[in-house]
This record gives sequence, structure tokens and C-alpha cells, in this order.
Amino acid sequence: MEGIILELETLVSPWAIVGGVSLLSIGVALILLGYVSDEEKGGRRMFWAEWPIPGTEKTPSEERSLRLAA
Repeated sequence: MEGIILELETLVSPWAIVGGVSLLSIGVALILLGYVSDEEKGGRRMFWAEWPIPGTEKTPSEERSLRLAA
């Protein structure tokens, strides 16, 4: 049994592992984007996916008004 495990470790390259992990992460991201798209199409808002983040924009009272010189 140990011989099989050791032989598999020598055959697998690090680039194959990095490629597999990156393909897996791309797949998970596409599934998440598809889920968000379906939910928004149904009328539900995804507040965590909006830009800008709610509450970060300035309100008119916070903006500086122009002061005229006398």
C-alpha cells in the first residue's frame, strides 16, 4: 500500500495541482455568480454584492457648501 502512495506522489507535478485548484476555484466562482444572477432575476436583491457598499456614499448635508466672500 505504501508503494502505491509513494509512486503517485512522484508522478503528480506541482503544476498539475495548481492547475486543478485554479480550475476548481473558477468553477465555484461561476456557480456563485449563476446563483446570484438567478436570485436577482427573481426580484431578490443581494445587498452584499452591490457597489458601492450601502452607507458609504456621502449625503448632501455632509458635502461642503460654497462660501461667498463679502
